[in-house]
Amino acid sequence: MGMQATAPLWLDRPYEPRPPLDGPAEVDVCVIGGGVGGLSCARALASRGAEVLLLEGRTVAGGASGRNGGFLLAGASAFHVDARERYGREAAKRLYAHTLRAQEEFYELAAELGAGEAVRRVGCLRLAASDEEALHVLRHIDALHEDGFPAECVDEDDLPPVLRRIGRVACLTAHDGALQPAVWIRTLARAAERAGARICEGSPVDGPVPAPGEGEVRTPGGAVRAKHVVVAADGALPQLVPEYGDRIRSRRLHMVATAPVGHRVLDRVVYARWGLEYFQQLPDGRLAVGGFGDVDGASSYTTVEAGSPPIWERLEEYVHHALGLDGVPVTHRWVGIVGYGDDGRPYVGPVPGRDGLHVLGGYSGTGNLVGYVAGGAVAERIATGRSEDVGLFAADRDG
Repeated sequence: MGMQATAPLWLDRPYEPRPPLDGPAEVDVCVIGGGVGGLSCARALASRGAEVLLLEGRTVAGGASGRNGGFLLAGASAFHVDARERYGREAAKRLYAHTLRAQEEFYELAAELGAGEAVRRVGCLRLAASDEEALHVLRHIDALHEDGFPAECVDEDDLPPVLRRIGRVACLTAHDGALQPAVWIRTLARAAERAGARICEGSPVDGPVPAPGEGEVRTPGGAVRAKHVVVAADGALPQLVPEYGDRIRSRRLHMVATAPVGHRVLDRVVYARWGLEYFQQLPDGRLAVGGFGDVDGASSYTTVEAGSPPIWERLEEYVHHALGLDGVPVTHRWVGIVGYGDDGRPYVGPVPGRDGLHVLGGYSGTGNLVGYVAGGAVAERIATGRSEDVGLFAADRDG
């Protein structure tokens, strides 16, 4: 097909990167990774008076944080009904309740920082594509209600016409949101700098990353000594901290975006077919659509940021035939590399046996909100010696 990758839609705009690290630096905390988790952590620590240096290998939002579907979802990656079975009802309930509170804080912060247009509370429709999934959606709604969380059932007749083509019934969580992730992340970066953090872009760090007592953090242009090192890398975490190599798998997720559709077909973000397809219509009328990770199969587990033309082709077919938007051209194709945790929960907190080294990553494709929570949790743990929030995830669940 000759399908070529383009810049991600979210990153397809002029950008002037910050200079790379040049020379030695000595700080309280060195954060590696300029995505949502790293910036959330850096901002929180700098706000508490710590001297923070954040190193980003490419540009802020250049990794998974600027290459995802732009969803702001409460809960873990597992649907709440499944999370209750997997982690226990109380643990799942605590995690969902905490992310709901964090979601409200997220909306308030975005408005306060002037990024309200990039962070929109639009609601999410989790759409069933089969009879089996329809039963699961109803169980999902019941589980949310049993634990005191809001959710609504939307019958087929009440779905937008574009969704009636592919689905039967949906769960509406009206509190969930849509992001222009790169705009949001870059706003968060400026907020971290205003709090006192220093950010160096174009400053890649090779693994394995040393703990503070094991040596300096090195980039091509300099070296950093720090009392604490935070690796906030999601998909690259196994390469940077090899202890997580068998717990987190790097995975590519494909996306496409269309030219503006001439009319509104969708107001909410949509999770269809068990969340394997996901899409939203932007304020300018474009659709951003991702999915078919199951079709990509074993090939999806990779650290290489290269896409599969057949998967992009499948996504185009989905737009034109399944969603019925024939004739709407696809303008952007890209992939993001994310980290999938072995039980769907991220690893967050100190690395056992390596004093002063902390990790956050392995969000299993839903890091926009959980990464924000994780960054704050690690910052609190470093600043105060403890964090209730780290216990939501736990970096070393085996020991």
